[in-house]
Formats: sequence, C-alpha cells, structure tokens
Amino acid sequence: MKKHELHFMTWVEVKEAFEKDPVVFIPMGSMEEHGPHSITGDYIAAYEIAKIAAEKSDSYCIPVIPFGYSEYFRCFPGTISISPKTLYNIVSDVCTSLMEHGVKKIIFVNGHGGNSAILDILARDIRRNNKIMVGKIDLWQSMTPKFKEELYGENVKSLGHGGDPITSVMKYLRPQDIRMDLLEEPDRIREWEAFTIDNISKTRILDTDAGIYYDMDEITKQGVMGDPYIGDSEKGKKIIERLVDYCVEFAEKMKRSNTKLDK
Repeated sequence: MKKHELHFMTWVEVKEAFEKDPVVFIPMGSMEEHGPHSITGDYIAAYEIAKIAAEKSDSYCIPVIPFGYSEYFRCFPGTISISPKTLYNIVSDVCTSLMEHGVKKIIFVNGHGGNSAILDILARDIRRNNKIMVGKIDLWQSMTPKFKEELYGENVKSLGHGGDPITSVMKYLRPQDIRMDLLEEPDRIREWEAFTIDNISKTRILDTDAGIYYDMDEITKQGVMGDPYIGDSEKGKKIIERLVDYCVEFAEKMKRSNTKLDK
C-alpha cells in the first residue's frame, strides 16, 4: 500500500516522492478550550482531514502542528498559545525544509482562525523570497452557508465557539472523550459592555463587522458562544467528508499549476 504520511516513510521513499512534484499538506490547529464538554486539541480534525485528503488526492501530509495563536483563550486551563512570531518561525522552517528538497506545492490545512493572518503573512514572504506560491485552507470558513443550512436548518444561527461545528466533529472523531455531563446551561452572552458580539473578536457597527478584542472569560464563563446541543456525530461525519473533498479539489488544482514563479 502506498504511503501518504511523510513521517511513516524512509528518506529514500520521500526523495522518490518529491521527484514527482507532489502536493504536501501541512495540517495545523490549536490546543485551546472548547467549552467544558469538548476536548482542547482541535488540531486532531485538521490532521484527520489532511491525512485522508492526501490519500484521496495521491498527495502527502506531514505531522500536524498542534499549537496555534490562541491568546484570547489563555484564561482557560488547557489552552496552550504560542506567539505569532513563534508560529511564523515554526511554519516557515517547516516550509524551508520541504522546499530545500524540491517541494513546490504546499497547502496549509488550518483548523484555527487565530493562525490565519499569520499564515497570510508567511505565504506572502515565501512568494517574495522563494518564488513559490503556497495555498491555505481555513477549514471552518470553507463550509458554505448553503452547506451549513442543510446541516442545521433554523439552528444555523446558533453556531459558534464551544458549540458547532467542532462539537459535532469531535463527537465523530473522539466520542469517548466528549463530556456533555460537564455542561451547565450555556450562558450564550452576546454582549460585552456597549457592544454586540457576533463572533470572536467581532462586533457590529452600523451593520458591518468591526474588531473588538476581549478575553473569552469576559463574555462566557464556560467558554461557549454557540449551542453545544445542536451537534451530533452524524453531522461531524458529513463535515469531515465535505472538508476532505474541499482539500482534494484544492490539491488537484495545485497539481495542474506551476507554483514555482519565474519572476
């Protein structure tokens, strides 16, 4: 059986794989609170998705980078946040190690919103300095409004941190670790001082988004913004399958593209 995870391959096997100009997925996530009921390691989802997508697209993946920039969740035990500079340097070094051996097609499979802006900056620097165009998939933002409505119906407005989609995904991937019994009635606070809170670090001013930067325990003592009770493992399975398909499609387009720039 062909291998698709670089960490289970010998260097000779990796050399042969790299000679075929493959796509390499770099799965990333975070370790942070997701309410009292769900596990801290959301990076598990990014790794599972990248691993399956690598198999389906005849690509490769590396081990997951488990820690991300999770500053606003540091008030909860179990959260491990690394600085933007540290995250940038870790991922940059990983990409450099791959590119030194000829990899020209890299896709970040990012399962944590706090990493996104840092990866944008890194991708631009790689393009400028190494003449390689890399790709990035922000997993949860890749779920279309139509798909979410099909899954949740009228409950679509109840999505949010500590609720879904992550609760459903973990009920599917790690059902033995979910502790719904630890949940109290969700407080679902949607205000901070004079501001309405629509999502993490976002408020609404005159019907458009603006930034507001609070710590999570200032708006919820349980670390829950969404409704944890609307999810189930079947939804989690559908979410994983949809996101795998998304990654496969991205990889197929990357395969057909010349990502090594001449200019």
